[in-house]
Amino acid sequence: MTNQNSDSNNSIRPEALQSELSIGRDTYYSDLKHLKIKADKDTEGKAYLTFEQAEQVRALRSYVSETGSRKGFVYEKVEHETNIVSSIIKAEEQTIETSDSSATNTIVHSEEDIYISETSPTDNINPDNLIRTAQELAARNIAIPSLIAVELSNSIRFDDLPADLQEKVRIAQDAANPKKHQPKLIAQTLLKQLRMQKIC
Repeated sequence: MTNQNSDSNNSIRPEALQSELSIGRDTYYSDLKHLKIKADKDTEGKAYLTFEQAEQVRALRSYVSETGSRKGFVYEKVEHETNIVSSIIKAEEQTIETSDSSATNTIVHSEEDIYISETSPTDNINPDNLIRTAQELAARNIAIPSLIAVELSNSIRFDDLPADLQEKVRIAQDAANPKKHQPKLIAQTLLKQLRMQKIC
């Protein structure tokens, strides 16, 4: 590997590797601690990593990007016929193999990774609990739009209504409060009838 920040083809400076992997000092040194790597120093007292050590950090970063954790990571150096170094990452429940000579990733899952067995798909499933869970989800999906609609209706004003709905509101208001049945008119009619009776 040739790197302008490396002193030779077989070493790389910490800051160069941090820049390459877009990681900070804390993450870099936590990776070294996890990998149990102790950086060597040159004659000027400057730290550097060997090619093999840098490959371990790169492999660990790739693994963390895939799994979100350093847990379960193991690095092994594998020499191919073409002398290309590959990293094999082994986790507790899966194996991810990445190679510089190929862009193809191979993922092998253990039985624990399979949620439903092909041979016995109903194993470990309680039908009653499953149906109840489905019913609760359905009830929630039915109720939530209605609850949201109620909240929206509480905030909508008359001016927010389209013309056809505004007209319906006016009709309903007129029906509830007809002008010909206003209290004042009724009172005047009754008073007029009373006075006419006294005259008679």
